[in-house]
Amino acid sequence: MRKFIAVLIIFAFTLGMTGCRGVMEDNKKTIYIPVLGDASWLRNDGSFYNGVQLAVQDCVKEYSSLGYDVKTSIIDDKASYDNGVADAIRLGNDSKVTAVLNVQDFDVSKTTIDILSSKNKIVLLPYGCYDELCTKGYKNVFCNVPSSADLGKAMALYAARMGYSRIAVYHNGTPAQQKIAPAFELNLKSTKSKIIDYVPNIASQNDFDSIYDRWNALSCDAVVITQYGLERAYQVLEMIRQKNSKIPIIGEPIFDGANYLSTYKKDAENIVIPSTLIIQPGNKLNEFLDHYRQKYGKEADIWSIQGYDSIRLIVDTAVKNKIVNNEEIAKIMHDEKGYVGVQGTIKFHAGGALKTDIKKLNMLICKNGNFVNIKK
Repeated sequence: MRKFIAVLIIFAFTLGMTGCRGVMEDNKKTIYIPVLGDASWLRNDGSFYNGVQLAVQDCVKEYSSLGYDVKTSIIDDKASYDNGVADAIRLGNDSKVTAVLNVQDFDVSKTTIDILSSKNKIVLLPYGCYDELCTKGYKNVFCNVPSSADLGKAMALYAARMGYSRIAVYHNGTPAQQKIAPAFELNLKSTKSKIIDYVPNIASQNDFDSIYDRWNALSCDAVVITQYGLERAYQVLEMIRQKNSKIPIIGEPIFDGANYLSTYKKDAENIVIPSTLIIQPGNKLNEFLDHYRQKYGKEADIWSIQGYDSIRLIVDTAVKNKIVNNEEIAKIMHDEKGYVGVQGTIKFHAGGALKTDIKKLNMLICKNGNFVNIKK
């Protein structure tokens, strides 16, 4: 009889523990934020995903005692449209997904953004998107880099400030590039800087020879490059440098790719691009830079900061407001006060475009294979 009672007690205790574990699991507030894009590119460059992983580790450390479980992973679309769309459908149907960091090609993200948004997933675009996507009335889509129009304006203000008066523009690619070039021209109208030539395509070095002769005849004193695709952008840069290694070149942020910078180090020297972040100095930034250096043994760049802030923006908003509901988080992300991250205060327009003070957006110059701030 005593043995039977003992067995009953053990059984009841075990059942109780199982029940407790079930309750604990049910009460766990999970925030899952996968990164959707090309895994080989993300891992080869490293900086952005390093920032993402560091943010997740910090959030787990800070918030696990409050019952929050923060997770991330790379969802590899292998730079394929079909894979990217299939992955977006799967993530959209996954109830565990809170938000998606979409770093896909713009021609893919214009489709996948709609898929994910329609399933009430928060979509954050740390590398940008087509400007028009932020005019479609999405409530849960956020682009946390300046628009193409803003980048074109920043490039124009720099060109005017430097006194470049006869500028050639090479532009080839998607609507993103087609937005930069008109914005560049529009913001030169009240200055002494003028565009003397537009070049939509350069087929070969021989083709460029005749183009360069025309530039010489027109007394070109600077060149702007807006080219879709990092490899082709650097090929165009190389052709220009072979003809003139000294002519000032202003490019778009696509040139800031670590792998290509090392390959085209000589050609990239002194090329100028706009930053995609407005970095505000302060203790929060300094602490992050030290933290990143201790973790990875190297210096953080703007993409490390962007990866870190992208995760913390969502997680900190959820924890601060004691919520995990996607729609509630997205609504608060539109708050006029914004979110104070490592880079400074991040605010969004109603459609999800980043609020950008162009005058505070630094221009970067390539020195010895690295882009560094130009002192104003």
